[in-house]
Amino acid sequence: MQLRLIKAFSASLFLLCMANNVCGQDTKLTKLWEVSLSGIDKVATNNRGEIFVTNNQGYLFQYNASGSSVNQLATSLSAPVTNLDAYNTVNIFLFSAALQRFEFLDRFLNPISSLSINEAIASGWVSQACPGNNNSLWVYDESDLNLNKYNLTTNELVQAQALNTLIQQNDLKVVLLKERNNLLFLQIAEDGLYIFDNLANFIEKIPLDTHNRSVIEGDYVYVIQEGQLIKINYLTKESKSIAIPKESNFEKLGLSSQQILLANEKVLAVYKRPKDL
Repeated sequence: MQLRLIKAFSASLFLLCMANNVCGQDTKLTKLWEVSLSGIDKVATNNRGEIFVTNNQGYLFQYNASGSSVNQLATSLSAPVTNLDAYNTVNIFLFSAALQRFEFLDRFLNPISSLSINEAIASGWVSQACPGNNNSLWVYDESDLNLNKYNLTTNELVQAQALNTLIQQNDLKVVLLKERNNLLFLQIAEDGLYIFDNLANFIEKIPLDTHNRSVIEGDYVYVIQEGQLIKINYLTKESKSIAIPKESNFEKLGLSSQQILLANEKVLAVYKRPKDL
């Protein structure tokens, strides 16, 4: 009981410090372009500035940095995409929990491979999945509440972490699973961002009271929360924020080196990225 109180106090203290450090700046975002699209679900970018959007029927749309439509694809998933990851400019990763299936596309949206979870790995029911280094796949398996890493070449389990011993919740809603900089980031809705090393060893938690998916870039976590775009250095815990247009109820976020992507279910709006964000 004492340990739980200490953890709760530490989390509250972090949020208080973050609130004190996060000062909504007066920076006014400059809109570059926007596009209307029905049922926007996920947004992502790569370091070429290309923009990828999925809708709730599993269609994938590609735009260039100027807003011109480049391509669109009815993916083999044909269902809502649980995870869209375009970070690797060589390929694009998509995973559907509803279909228990993932696929890789090249940057021109040509299929490279498409596999069911059961074809690729021996597992139960996976609610989140993401690619890892050296042809591996991270999954959160709800059947045993484990965070597992598989080698896709041999289909062998290479790392595992029992999340129920770390996170004292009965029903974990994992909204984000990403590997970046040899670290694994797992976000739980209305709870926080858990950071692991590449061996699935827990490092620390960044409290986040939102269901909106974070974006990981370098040493920073970006997330939309209460009408603010918040930037947190997960190493130093320093943070800042800027106000975003509230009238559009933006919840979806993407970042490139030059642009900020904000979206709701009907509109993708792209803004010039301030130099200090």
